[in-house]
Parts: sequence; structure tokens; C-alpha cells
Amino acid sequence: MSRRATDQAAAAPPEVSRAALESIATRAGQVALEHFHRVTPERKPDRTLVTEADRAVEAFVVAELRSRWPEVGIVAEEGTVRAPAGESAFVVDPIDGTAVFVAGLPTWCVCIGLMHAGCARAGVVHLPCSAELYTAVDGQAWWNGVPLGRLDDGPPAGDPFVAVHSKAHRRHQLRGMSKLRSLGSAAYHVVLVARGVARAALLGNVRVWDLGAAGAVLGAVGGVFEFLDGGRVPLGTLLDGRRASGDVLAGTPAAIAELRTQLHA
Repeated sequence: MSRRATDQAAAAPPEVSRAALESIATRAGQVALEHFHRVTPERKPDRTLVTEADRAVEAFVVAELRSRWPEVGIVAEEGTVRAPAGESAFVVDPIDGTAVFVAGLPTWCVCIGLMHAGCARAGVVHLPCSAELYTAVDGQAWWNGVPLGRLDDGPPAGDPFVAVHSKAHRRHQLRGMSKLRSLGSAAYHVVLVARGVARAALLGNVRVWDLGAAGAVLGAVGGVFEFLDGGRVPLGTLLDGRRASGDVLAGTPAAIAELRTQLHA
């Protein structure tokens, strides 16, 4: 291959199929389920929880990604970092919602996202306990194989709610807001917005592996990430593992504007 062809290949995102992402995530979910209800949590230096299940799932996912896409970088929550050959990197959260996993609750998920040139291009969010798969590839999104349509700016079907992180009551005045849900996983909150059952989400202390996979699903249906204080969230700048610099809102621009007004009231 010529130098020019090599450079072009490095500049293009890798070919990633929905079937491949869902296969890896589903099998990773089985690894996690083997540990569910049978874990002893530990504290990481940042005081968040980690378990042997997190490490086992990450090892499985990383091995699968390396075997299929050896040229693509990897950034994973439990420490796996591999430099990319081009502008693409997988971001992996082996168990998003480790605290609810430890508590024996079902709303944790496996997240695998593909970033290219700073944008979330593909991803899968899998909830093993409820057998849910949220997937996005090439600007299309699915929930359990059913295509997700574009979000409009009207209220969601059913009883609308806002998904919030577990410390939102400490940071914000929430009394004037509509019904709230806190389910223990930032990624799950985001895909519930993408599915149209949550109006918007307020996310706290998030990193790229919380946002990459779910962000691909959200973006495919017309949603965005914005900081509470304004401005889009530049996911590419978070690939070094740093936390987002403030609380993050997920939804359509109109839903975010409405939520921002409520939170600033």
C-alpha cells in the first residue's frame, strides 16, 4: 500500500457493523452476569467503586476489539489505553453503573463506543438484566432491533420525566421540575432520552466512556450534549480520561434549553 493510501486509511473511520457491536456487548454482558450478586467492591483512588466484574468485562471487550480492529485505539475505564494508528478510538465502560451493580439492581450496562475525529460515530449500550440493546451505526439507531426515529421537540410518549444523576439534589434546586428519575447509569439515562421516554437528562462527573456509546445513539436521533453553563461538549478532548468540566445536559436543543431554564430558576 502506498504512503498516500495508508494515510487515507488512517484518516477514515473503521468499518464497524451493528451485528459485531451487539455480539461483543451481548457476550460481555454474559461475563458480567456471571459475577452479578457475587462481587466484593473496592474503592479506586477517585473513591468510585470497582469490582472484579468490571475488570473481567473490560478484558473480554478489549480482546475482542483488538482482534477485530487492531489499528484502532482503545480507552477504557479500568485502565486499558492503546494509542490509535489514526483518528479512531474505541471508548469502553465495562459496567456503567457499578454502584447499582454492587447493590444488585438491574440498571447497569455495558458500553462500547467508537470515536472518530472527536465525534461519536457508532456505539452499543447493553443492559443484560433487561436484555436491552441500544445501537447506532452510520447515523442510524436501534432499540432491540427496532429503528429509532428522530426526536421531535414535543414531550415524550407517556408520563414525561427528566433523568438526573444521583447527586443532583445537592447541586441544584429541583423542586420546580417535572418528574425525576435517577437510575444509576449515565449511559442508560442518555439512551432513554434517545428512545423518547425521557425528556432530557442531567449528567454529573461524566467521562468519555460514559458518553461515547450513548452519544452515538443520541446523535443519530437528533440529540446533543451541552454543558449546563452553555456550549456543546467536545468529546474528543476527553479521550485522555479527564472528567467533563461541568454538568452535562442531554436531549434535543429545545429540551436542553427548557431544562437549563428550570435548573437556573
